[in-house]
This record gives sequence, structure tokens and C-alpha cells, in this order.
Amino acid sequence: MPTPRWMDQATSEDFSWSDALGGTRGVIEATAPGLVFVIVFVATRALVPTLVAASCVALLACVLRLVQRQGLQQALSGLFGVAIGVIFAAATGRGENYFAWGIATNVAMALAFALSVLLRRGLVAQFYGPLTGLAKGWQSDPARADLARRCNLLTWMWAGIFAVRVAVQAPLWLGGQVAALGIAKLALGLPLFALGAWATWWGLRGYSSSSEDASDSGEATN
Repeated sequence: MPTPRWMDQATSEDFSWSDALGGTRGVIEATAPGLVFVIVFVATRALVPTLVAASCVALLACVLRLVQRQGLQQALSGLFGVAIGVIFAAATGRGENYFAWGIATNVAMALAFALSVLLRRGLVAQFYGPLTGLAKGWQSDPARADLARRCNLLTWMWAGIFAVRVAVQAPLWLGGQVAALGIAKLALGLPLFALGAWATWWGLRGYSSSSEDASDSGEATN
């Protein structure tokens, strides 16, 4: 299972805000379509040119990476989200539905993180264990009880991050406030994601070296 970007730095000695945000280019690729959507919609109050402009920006990011032979994953992910939003908005004729997919995704993520803790399969722990070489089922080890609790708290934190996005954006969506939705999406997007990644790193930084040392000691005795 690939490690999600919010866990990439969980075992690092230092935290890089640039890496968490995806670098300058990653920030531009993630925010430009939404920013263009808001600007064009406010300027024209017309859905078609707004959707075309946002789509072109997302597509341009992919083309540039393809021409430069760079990784397409982040740009393609952004293009997919924009494409779904454009389809929803065009099909319904309502600009606010450009953001419907993002709201639904945040609902699903909030539920996934919350349910994972309730089912004793906290997602932070599920990714953290393999990163540090901990044996399967380490959460049941009394010696790791404090680490398991910390992972659960961080999992609840991520559930809260996604829930906050829904709590802010859903009423705006119901009210058809397109410009406000775009601003809220930008404000609660990368900045909140990076803060969550930092909190994950900060919450686990005291455990990483001890987990790795314990794993090495276990291997040495085998």
C-alpha cells in the first residue's frame, strides 16, 4: 500500500513545509484551477467560460509536465478533480456543483478516518507501522500502547480536518454561494493539509527512532 503524502515525513528528523505542500509548482497546480474558477465566475457570472478556463488551467499543468517528462501523478489528480467538478456543474447548470465532488470526498474521508479508529484499525497506525518496520499487530502490544494512542489521536485529527471542510463548505454549497465556496476551498485546502502533515510529524517524531531501534534489536536477536 503506497504511503500517502501526509505521512511521507512522519519518520523524518525535520519537517519540510515545501515537501508537504508539493513545492512551488505543486501549490500552483493545486490552487490555480480553483482560483481561476473564482476569478472568472466573479468577473463574468457565466458558467461556461468559467468551466472552460478552469479546465484549461488544469490541462495545461498536465501538458507541461508531459513535455518536460516529469511525474504526472499530482497534475493528473488535480485534472481529475477539476473534470468531475466541470461535469457536475455543466450537467446541472449550477456553478456551486463544481465543488460538490470535493465536498463528497471530504465526507467520505472524514468517515473513513473516524470509522478506522472505531474499528481499531486507525489509518495513521496502519501507515506508520510499515514505515518504521513494526510487526503486524503492533497496536496490541502493551509496550506500544502509548504510540497506538497517539496514532489514534492523529487519526481523529485528520477526521476533524475533513469534517471542518465539510462544515464550512456544505452550507455555502446549499446556499449557492459560488465565490465564497471557491475561497473556502482554497483556504481549507493545501494550508490545512500541510498543517495536518506537520501535526502528524510532530506527534510521531519522538517515537520513530525508538521504533526503528526496537525493530533492529528484534532482528539482531533472531
